[in-house]
Amino acid sequence: MKNFMIGALAAALLLGVGAGVSYAYLLARDDAVNRFRASPVDIEVPEEFEPPGKTEAGQIVKKAPRAVNSSDTACYVRMSVHFSDSDAEALCEPLAINPGWEKGADGFYYWLEPLLAGADTGTLFDHVTIRKEAKEIPAFEILVYAEAVHCGGRGMKEAWEAVL
Repeated sequence: MKNFMIGALAAALLLGVGAGVSYAYLLARDDAVNRFRASPVDIEVPEEFEPPGKTEAGQIVKKAPRAVNSSDTACYVRMSVHFSDSDAEALCEPLAINPGWEKGADGFYYWLEPLLAGADTGTLFDHVTIRKEAKEIPAFEILVYAEAVHCGGRGMKEAWEAVL
């Protein structure tokens, strides 16, 4: 009978310890909060522009767009230029793109360096020249579109490939 009591006591002890461990395991929690925020990329496209009263052949119109990084992180910038009228584009000399910009195969002009927070690119071009042989010049607009992407420790090509 003594061995039976010792066995029963040992079984009860093991059952109690096992139940306690199981209960503790099932109720145990550990919370971890990952706090991070994505820093938005925000750019502006200011330009110096002097609208002509009347557009004439041979006229040089000041238009100098650039990009300004108004966010708090470095980014890469690209711009595209579109004429609102394809006939008007043919009446203009090709744009003289400034140093620091490079035209990509996709038609965008890429600023070759990371644009730091608060900094601005150089102007993409400084003026538009109407061809001297232009006859009738319709009213038109030159639209400049800009995009930016986080540098994220990557090169320019890799950064753009990651979002395209």
